[in-house]
Formats: sequence, structure tokens, C-alpha cells
Amino acid sequence: MRDMRIGLIAAAIVLFGLVSCAAYAAQEPGPGKFILDSKLTSMKKAGVGPVVFPHDQHKKKFKCGVCHPGIFKDQAKANDISMKKNMDGQFCGSANCHNSPNAFPLFQCANCHTNVKGASK
Repeated sequence: MRDMRIGLIAAAIVLFGLVSCAAYAAQEPGPGKFILDSKLTSMKKAGVGPVVFPHDQHKKKFKCGVCHPGIFKDQAKANDISMKKNMDGQFCGSANCHNSPNAFPLFQCANCHTNVKGASK
């Protein structure tokens, strides 16, 4: 009986681990992408979800020095990015990024944000 309990407990632990890993993997955006969600409360008010930033895609097009350290600090979660700041020409809205002919404009929300209400990508 004791061995059966130990086996059931071990199976439950393994199952919990698998479910936890699957849930975590479902949240991961994929290699070379970052989830930007520090302003989640205001994003929800605006009807958009977190941003999935394709860092690898940007690295293929630009050298690191184009963005770091002038536009973005070269450290995860060190930049206080907001749409207001983007619209004011900072971060993604800088003159060489999405506030220029080099990329799509900032008002195309679904290109960066997930779960945009009423928009299709």
C-alpha cells in the first residue's frame, strides 16, 4: 500500500511538472522574441495585449549600435517604454524607427500588440 501511495505521489508530481512546462511554453513567444508587458494595466484599458518584440528579426536588419545604447538600454526590462513615449518620438517611435519611412507606423497596433480588439493583422 505504501509503495502505491509513493507511486501515485510521484506520478502526480510528474504530471504537475508536465502541465506547468506546457503552460509556460504556451506563454513563450519563441526564440529571439521578447514579451513586453510592463504596462499591462494601461494596455488592457486601451484594448490591446502585450507586445511581442521580434528581436532576432531586428538584428537581421540592423547593427546593434543602431538601437543600443542610444534608443534602448541594452538590458532586459531596463527601458520604461510606453505608447505615450513612443508617440513622443522615443523608443520605437524614434526618428529612425516606427516614426519614419523605414517601418510601419505606430498606429498599426496589431503589428506589435497581441489581442488587439477589433483589429486583424
